[in-house]
Amino acid sequence: MEEDKYLGLVISFVLFIIGLEYLLTRSKGKRVFRFQNTISNLLMGAFDRVASLFMVPLIYFYYGFLYEHFRLLSIPETMGYFVLAVFLSDFIWYFYHRSGHRINLFWGAHIIHHQSEDYNYTVALNLTPFQVALRVLFWSFMPVLGFTPKVVLGTHLVIGLYQFLLHTTLVPKLGIIERIFVTPSHHRVHHGSNEAYLDKNYGGVLILWDRLFGTFQEETDSVTYGLTKDVNSRDFLTTVFHYYQNLIFQMKQLPSLQQKLALLIKGPDWVPETGALQSLSLYVDKGKASYFSYTLAQKAYIVLNLVALFICLSVISYYVTTFSSILLFSIVLWVLATLVLVGKRLEKKRTVRLEIYRLGLMLVWCYISFS
Repeated sequence: MEEDKYLGLVISFVLFIIGLEYLLTRSKGKRVFRFQNTISNLLMGAFDRVASLFMVPLIYFYYGFLYEHFRLLSIPETMGYFVLAVFLSDFIWYFYHRSGHRINLFWGAHIIHHQSEDYNYTVALNLTPFQVALRVLFWSFMPVLGFTPKVVLGTHLVIGLYQFLLHTTLVPKLGIIERIFVTPSHHRVHHGSNEAYLDKNYGGVLILWDRLFGTFQEETDSVTYGLTKDVNSRDFLTTVFHYYQNLIFQMKQLPSLQQKLALLIKGPDWVPETGALQSLSLYVDKGKASYFSYTLAQKAYIVLNLVALFICLSVISYYVTTFSSILLFSIVLWVLATLVLVGKRLEKKRTVRLEIYRLGLMLVWCYISFS
């Protein structure tokens, strides 16, 4: 919780980098920031952060439990051992990331990160808390081995920051560095929907794992970003749950329980013996997704709500330990309602009920604060 107090500074730094990238890409004539995609990515980033405020203490407790009761060694918290921990964590990352692409149940949590047809630093924020929950399972090995919870979470931060810096088209190939480390060029390939680029370059910091396990692909052709089928919506709730909705839709098409369960652990390209499965009409051919035009007032309303969202997130992170349970709960509900509201605004849907609901929550804040 103490580290959460610095989240406001982190948000400011990240938004500064995004703004700088926007200006530089525009000056070079690159249009890689479409309004709908950018706002959708930022919404998911806010969702991931507000969930992490509550999930990280639980993860720390879980790692601590494993460390106290099941550790095989007691590894010191020195810089040398931390470098070793990052190396081991990066190795685990490769298999965690690869499974996120090759197991449908996991892909449903990770697909959100890949569905933007643009590629910029906001894509790095396009994550869900479901991924965090899955990540814990893979890293349970580290506290059992003897790394403290602080060190394990520290490796997450290092790899997470490194991964953030990879999501840009501005950095060219980096020569000999590309032999060892994951570079923006490598990660652009990973986000490509080109057939040659699918399921390649899973590495977090080191590209060595991809070279070792046969999943490396150099960037040769220009990259077509996003999924092989576009998701024809930027609605927040649709973005979070669409793949699991599609899995349920496809499970109903399968005749046996065995095949239904197999669908969950097979890859997204799996075709059962009964034939190819239909998908929801939400998925459209590449390049066929609809994009809305907005008036200046509509854009301003969306952006102002997003700014309010990040300010609220910073305030929560700094004062989370001082808020009463009721006040904290009502603020989190306001954040969630705003995420849904902005998502619906992106799709030009009516939000009157959500506006009334948010107003009611703000009245609750006033009552609690001044009573």
